[in-house]
Amino acid sequence: MFFGRSAREIKKLIKFVIIGSTTFLIQAVLYFIFSRWLMADMNPTLLYALAVLYSLIFNYAGNRAWTFGGQETAKGSAFRYVRVALMASAMSAGLFWLGHEALRIFDLWVLAGVNLIIPIFTFIMHRIYTFHAEPHRIWRAVVRSGVDSV
Repeated sequence: MFFGRSAREIKKLIKFVIIGSTTFLIQAVLYFIFSRWLMADMNPTLLYALAVLYSLIFNYAGNRAWTFGGQETAKGSAFRYVRVALMASAMSAGLFWLGHEALRIFDLWVLAGVNLIIPIFTFIMHRIYTFHAEPHRIWRAVVRSGVDSV
Protein backbone atom coordinates (compact mmCIF):
# COMPACT_ATOMS: atom_id res chain seq x y z
CA MET A 1 0.00 0.00 0.00
CA PHE A 2 2.80 2.42 0.90
CA PHE A 3 4.58 1.73 -2.40
CA GLY A 4 1.44 2.58 -4.42
CA ARG A 5 1.07 5.91 -2.65
CA SER A 6 4.79 6.68 -3.03
CA ALA A 7 4.65 5.83 -6.72
CA ARG A 8 1.71 8.22 -7.19
CA GLU A 9 3.58 10.97 -5.35
CA ILE A 10 6.68 10.41 -7.46
CA LYS A 11 4.54 10.59 -10.61
CA LYS A 12 3.09 13.90 -9.40
CA LEU A 13 6.56 15.20 -8.65
CA ILE A 14 7.80 14.25 -12.13
CA LYS A 15 4.81 15.97 -13.74
CA PHE A 16 5.39 19.01 -11.52
CA VAL A 17 9.04 19.15 -12.64
CA ILE A 18 7.99 18.96 -16.30
CA ILE A 19 5.41 21.74 -15.91
CA GLY A 20 7.85 23.76 -13.80
CA SER A 21 10.67 23.35 -16.32
CA THR A 22 8.39 24.47 -19.13
CA THR A 23 7.22 27.39 -16.99
CA PHE A 24 10.87 28.31 -16.37
CA LEU A 25 11.58 28.29 -20.11
CA ILE A 26 8.57 30.52 -20.76
CA GLN A 27 9.63 32.84 -17.93
CA ALA A 28 13.28 32.99 -19.06
CA VAL A 29 12.37 33.66 -22.68
CA LEU A 30 9.89 36.38 -21.67
CA TYR A 31 12.43 38.00 -19.32
CA PHE A 32 15.07 37.91 -22.03
CA ILE A 33 12.71 39.44 -24.61
CA PHE A 34 11.51 42.11 -22.17
CA SER A 35 14.94 43.00 -20.80
CA ARG A 36 16.94 42.85 -24.03
CA TRP A 37 14.46 44.05 -26.67
CA LEU A 38 11.05 45.32 -25.72
CA MET A 39 11.69 47.24 -22.48
CA ALA A 40 15.47 47.31 -22.10
CA ASP A 41 15.41 50.65 -20.26
CA MET A 42 13.09 49.43 -17.46
CA ASN A 43 14.07 48.05 -14.04
CA PRO A 44 15.18 44.39 -14.38
CA THR A 45 13.37 43.33 -11.19
CA LEU A 46 10.10 44.74 -12.54
CA LEU A 47 10.64 42.95 -15.86
CA TYR A 48 11.39 39.73 -14.00
CA ALA A 49 8.16 40.06 -12.00
CA LEU A 50 6.25 40.67 -15.24
CA ALA A 51 7.74 37.52 -16.82
CA VAL A 52 6.81 35.55 -13.68
CA LEU A 53 3.23 36.81 -13.86
CA TYR A 54 2.76 35.71 -17.47
CA SER A 55 4.39 32.32 -16.90
CA LEU A 56 2.14 31.63 -13.89
CA ILE A 57 -0.91 31.42 -16.13
CA PHE A 58 0.61 28.44 -17.93
CA ASN A 59 1.82 26.96 -14.64
CA TYR A 60 -1.62 27.01 -13.01
CA ALA A 61 -3.36 25.50 -16.02
CA GLY A 62 -0.76 22.76 -16.43
CA ASN A 63 -0.62 21.81 -12.78
CA ARG A 64 -4.38 21.89 -12.34
CA ALA A 65 -5.10 19.79 -15.40
CA TRP A 66 -2.16 17.40 -15.48
CA THR A 67 -0.11 17.26 -12.28
CA PHE A 68 -2.71 17.43 -9.53
CA GLY A 69 -5.87 16.40 -11.38
CA GLY A 70 -9.00 18.21 -12.48
CA GLN A 71 -10.66 21.26 -10.96
CA GLU A 72 -13.55 19.26 -9.57
CA THR A 73 -11.24 17.48 -7.11
CA ALA A 74 -10.08 20.76 -5.58
CA LYS A 75 -12.83 23.36 -5.57
CA GLY A 76 -11.43 26.86 -5.04
CA SER A 77 -7.96 25.92 -6.27
CA ALA A 78 -7.68 29.04 -8.46
CA PHE A 79 -8.01 31.32 -5.43
CA ARG A 80 -5.56 29.20 -3.41
CA TYR A 81 -3.16 29.15 -6.38
CA VAL A 82 -3.16 32.95 -6.47
CA ARG A 83 -2.25 33.03 -2.77
CA VAL A 84 0.64 30.61 -3.21
CA ALA A 85 1.74 32.33 -6.44
CA LEU A 86 1.81 35.71 -4.72
CA MET A 87 3.93 34.33 -1.88
CA ALA A 88 6.26 32.53 -4.27
CA SER A 89 6.45 35.57 -6.58
CA ALA A 90 7.34 37.86 -3.68
CA MET A 91 10.01 35.40 -2.54
CA SER A 92 11.24 35.05 -6.11
CA ALA A 93 11.39 38.79 -6.78
CA GLY A 94 13.11 39.37 -3.44
CA LEU A 95 15.73 36.74 -4.18
CA PHE A 96 16.18 38.13 -7.70
CA TRP A 97 16.64 41.65 -6.31
CA LEU A 98 19.10 40.37 -3.71
CA GLY A 99 21.14 38.45 -6.26
CA HIS A 100 21.10 40.89 -9.15
CA GLU A 101 20.67 44.33 -7.62
CA ALA A 102 22.35 43.94 -4.23
CA LEU A 103 25.03 41.33 -4.97
CA ARG A 104 25.49 42.30 -8.65
CA ILE A 105 25.33 38.73 -9.95
CA PHE A 106 24.58 38.35 -13.69
CA ASP A 107 20.80 38.45 -14.07
CA LEU A 108 20.38 35.24 -16.04
CA TRP A 109 22.40 33.31 -13.43
CA VAL A 110 20.19 34.71 -10.68
CA LEU A 111 17.07 33.83 -12.67
CA ALA A 112 18.27 30.22 -12.94
CA GLY A 113 19.24 30.02 -9.26
CA VAL A 114 15.95 31.43 -8.01
CA ASN A 115 14.09 28.94 -10.19
CA LEU A 116 15.89 26.08 -8.51
CA ILE A 117 14.81 27.24 -5.04
CA ILE A 118 11.19 28.39 -5.45
CA PRO A 119 9.82 25.11 -6.93
CA ILE A 120 10.49 23.28 -3.66
CA PHE A 121 8.23 25.72 -1.83
CA THR A 122 5.55 25.70 -4.53
CA PHE A 123 5.39 21.90 -4.89
CA ILE A 124 4.80 21.47 -1.17
CA MET A 125 2.21 24.26 -1.06
CA HIS A 126 0.37 23.06 -4.18
CA ARG A 127 0.35 19.48 -2.94
CA ILE A 128 -1.01 20.19 0.54
CA TYR A 129 -2.98 23.37 -0.12
CA THR A 130 -3.71 24.54 -3.65
CA PHE A 131 -4.83 21.32 -5.33
CA HIS A 132 -5.82 19.32 -2.27
CA ALA A 133 -9.50 18.38 -2.02
CA GLU A 134 -9.59 19.31 1.70
CA PRO A 135 -6.76 21.82 2.28
CA HIS A 136 -8.17 23.12 5.55
CA ARG A 137 -7.98 19.63 7.08
CA ILE A 138 -4.25 19.54 6.27
CA TRP A 139 -3.67 22.99 7.81
CA ARG A 140 -5.49 22.01 11.00
CA ALA A 141 -3.28 18.92 11.29
CA VAL A 142 -0.12 21.00 10.75
CA VAL A 143 -1.18 23.58 13.33
CA ARG A 144 -2.20 20.87 15.79
CA SER A 145 1.15 19.07 15.41
CA GLY A 146 3.01 22.37 15.89
CA VAL A 147 1.06 23.16 19.05
CA ASP A 148 1.63 19.64 20.38
CA SER A 149 5.38 19.95 19.93
CA VAL A 150 5.63 23.25 21.85
